[in-house]
Amino acid sequence: METTLTFAALEAKLEEVPQHPYASTDMTKKARWGLAIGFVSAGLGLLAAKLLPSNHLSTVIITATFLLVELVALGIAMATQLPRSWPTFAGERREAAEELDFDLPHNQELIRWIQNCPRDQLEKLSDYASYRLERLRERLPLLTGGIEKLGALPVFIALYIQFKDAQWPPHPSWIEIVLVFALVFGYWTSLLQLNVRFRLQTYDMLLKKALKELT
Repeated sequence: METTLTFAALEAKLEEVPQHPYASTDMTKKARWGLAIGFVSAGLGLLAAKLLPSNHLSTVIITATFLLVELVALGIAMATQLPRSWPTFAGERREAAEELDFDLPHNQELIRWIQNCPRDQLEKLSDYASYRLERLRERLPLLTGGIEKLGALPVFIALYIQFKDAQWPPHPSWIEIVLVFALVFGYWTSLLQLNVRFRLQTYDMLLKKALKELT
């Protein structure tokens, strides 16, 4: 029985595919909440230090509280992403081989499911996925340049900007506040765009593979 193929149906099918524990690149729920709380606390702390009277004890307490929350939240977020054991070359190769063995049958099953759909649908979706992927590759550098390749570096830059001229009570300039918010926003936007691009690459690869095996 032929299946109607849509990108939404393909995405739902991909979400059902189990993921090997070693291959998970998704941030844990704790890490996502930690980063969110940390960045929000950093922003609120900067605004509090800038807007509230600097000679009031309440300003010091509020700013220090936001700073403490920020450091604890970011620390928890980073700790949850650390490997549970020290990585070694042999261990990484072994885990990569186990991951490939785990993924192969699921990949083949997914391709067989795609091949149950009408060939004209496969060709239409494959052509459109390639087109959108190419457009996204051209557009992404215009939005964020190469920031998506910097990893965690923007986070450390934001912290450096925040603390490089640390004094108590802190007196960040409006330029520093704007730079921190702009950096965080650009980094987050870049990650969202990369997530879409990686998924489009998966669509493109699976559809091309299914069409190739049908010929």
